[in-house]
Amino acid sequence: MENMDKTVVFEKFAQKAAKRMEERKKHRKEILTIDGDDDMVMEIRGLSDTELNDCFEFSDDPIEVDRYTMFMSSSTLQNAAGCMVEKGMLKAGDAYKITEMFSSVERNYIVRRILALSGASGEPDIEVMSETEEIKNS
Repeated sequence: MENMDKTVVFEKFAQKAAKRMEERKKHRKEILTIDGDDDMVMEIRGLSDTELNDCFEFSDDPIEVDRYTMFMSSSTLQNAAGCMVEKGMLKAGDAYKITEMFSSVERNYIVRRILALSGASGEPDIEVMSETEEIKNS
């Protein structure tokens, strides 16, 4: 009987893993209006774990990490920065700095939305059932 219970539990874990893997293949997107102007919209998308890791390792400065994360998540910003690079308004290696147009409040909001779309923020579906203590032999 105990073996059968383990099989059921393992099957539930496998089903949950398969469902999450399928969900991660979908890129969630949102359209944001900038300054309340319907003509000025920006698309953002969720990032993969690898992309998020690249963003987090981009700099030791959390503000630069936020700016790079916004840039990586938005084809709108990437395209606009490309135009600015062509016109000599930005250097190619600094294209992500187009994100300096946003205030701190806007930057924080956008990054929180990106993390939510990426599945990296929110409330987990996990709770503690029991807690045990381990005694170390010294």
